[in-house]
Amino acid sequence: MRYLNAGAAIGDIKGTVGAAGHFSADRVGWTGGVGVEYAFIDNWSVKLEYLYVDLGKATCAATCSGTDPFSVSFTTSVARAGVNYKF
Repeated sequence: MRYLNAGAAIGDIKGTVGAAGHFSADRVGWTGGVGVEYAFIDNWSVKLEYLYVDLGKATCAATCSGTDPFSVSFTTSVARAGVNYKF
């Protein structure tokens, strides 16, 4: 079986700017992906899944960077594999 999924993503973006400082920002973003699942014995199945996650931008202010403020975008890709047992 093939499937699509989408939903909310929540994360804490943390960064360090040399010895000048650091920043942290909680972000709510989105995730979407595709997957495939195969049932092979009775209630058992295996799956492969890919997710793309976008948590937007976090800003490092002048006090953090020691210079002009800048923004950092956070996106990532996640690949997962699993074995499921359905009760």
